[in-house]
Amino acid sequence: MQHGRGGGQVRVLDLGRLLLGCSIVALGILFLLDSAGSLDAGLVIDHWWPLVIVAAGLFTLAERPPSVLRGALLVAAGALLLLFSTNVLDDNAWDYVWPAAIVVAGAVILLRWSGRAIPRGANPEDVVRSTAIFSGSKLVSAARQFRGAWLTAIFGGITLDLRDAELAAEGASVNATAAFGGIDILVPRGCRISVRSTPIFGGVDDKTDHSQAPSADAPTLYVDAVAVFGGVDIAHEK
Repeated sequence: MQHGRGGGQVRVLDLGRLLLGCSIVALGILFLLDSAGSLDAGLVIDHWWPLVIVAAGLFTLAERPPSVLRGALLVAAGALLLLFSTNVLDDNAWDYVWPAAIVVAGAVILLRWSGRAIPRGANPEDVVRSTAIFSGSKLVSAARQFRGAWLTAIFGGITLDLRDAELAAEGASVNATAAFGGIDILVPRGCRISVRSTPIFGGVDDKTDHSQAPSADAPTLYVDAVAVFGGVDIAHEK
């Protein structure tokens, strides 16, 4: 969220700092009221602490651009924990909650099953496929017209090194799925990076250098990543 200022400057509202500041102020007010004998701060915190997770989700949804999936998951998780902490639901409800959470996680992944399209009829040397299950794989591509990759790491790891490759002029796509594992994508400097991510108790991190804008004709590497209790990293060096 941005606000204009004179002199061509733009003030950026840091929602993370706003959330942290509001949380600390609220905590201080609770302890002041506790000292005054107006309430029991420990009891209030014990019942209502999940509101912080709900607020974090709402702030995530308010970001520009918003992280809709992450924000929605935080709001849902916070609301569910709030129902337990306020005793609206008893402990027996967990027997139904965790299987439902697994179903939701699977449904989210199924919604992303197709990934990004890679041109049909592409030269096999310009396309990479790798599946690592309880194992590791390191792939180095020197393709002159690299077009894409499908990478799946389940309880394993994959490193795809594209630093010696040249992307096709129309761009290239990498579909990366990491479950209880990790995928490293090493990319050449000078190309554009576009990331679409679905992290479910995992992370997708673009560590590439964005200090200099790519040239106008630079190709784009589109990364479509799903991380479930795992991670996908995009970087220039490992």
